[in-house]
Amino acid sequence: MRCLKKFVSWVRKLDRAEKVSCPLLLVVLIFLLTVALAPVHYMKEADRLVRHDSLFSRETDSVCLTPDISALAREKVYVEALLKLAATDSIQLSVNLSDSAVCLYMKGVKIHQTRIGEFRQDRLLGRLPALPYMEMFSKPLEISTQYATIVKEPIVVRQAPRDTAEAALNAWQPDTLLQNPAFLWLRAEHGISLVFEQEANPAFHDRWVRFRFYSHLRAHRAWEALSRFFTFRRQEYHPTVTIRMPVDNLRAIYRALPQHASVVLKTDLVR
Repeated sequence: MRCLKKFVSWVRKLDRAEKVSCPLLLVVLIFLLTVALAPVHYMKEADRLVRHDSLFSRETDSVCLTPDISALAREKVYVEALLKLAATDSIQLSVNLSDSAVCLYMKGVKIHQTRIGEFRQDRLLGRLPALPYMEMFSKPLEISTQYATIVKEPIVVRQAPRDTAEAALNAWQPDTLLQNPAFLWLRAEHGISLVFEQEANPAFHDRWVRFRFYSHLRAHRAWEALSRFFTFRRQEYHPTVTIRMPVDNLRAIYRALPQHASVVLKTDLVR
């Protein structure tokens, strides 16, 4: 009771501006706290997936859970996911961070591969315990959202030639298709975000498109976080993998993916 009286007297001593700013500051602090606790909830959710799937826990060999062969266990899970990916008819994506390779598969056949120039991986993905990792990545992850600066279906509009002489000239004209800088964002199952970007940004236009691309992602994430906060829902954590690769390969991969695509992901082990 005495503490409550002290608090009331302290509030009365505040001026009007302080009475407005203090509650706002408290709301901001609570919001930042909920965002900071999101990774903890993510780990608990990963453990909950394993507990609810008792069949998976029983079928998993206990030897795979020992720290000494955790890398081999991840390779086993990756191969199992590729086998399940082979059952689909459309082109699908594979990202192997351990081998620095991004591949396209169709019915189990590798039809395209490119080397990763550089990548940044969320440390949480590298430190996931063996059992939750095997549960999450033992099957292809469905991609729910795509956003890119790349034209999905490139179309070149040309004027029909009036005669054979003009047709011969048009045959030697360079391709006039405008190739935008290549940046791609994929949101997969378990809230995992895959960000692909071109290796080099030599021109101002490339850097400007990159700035707009990441501004769009930050605005999207901020809107999601605020929406969840004001509707009293738990904040979601989205582990992010950022991959840099040659621009032509990135355009080819994005244009080859169907609208409802899946990805097989193998993360790099962090000890």
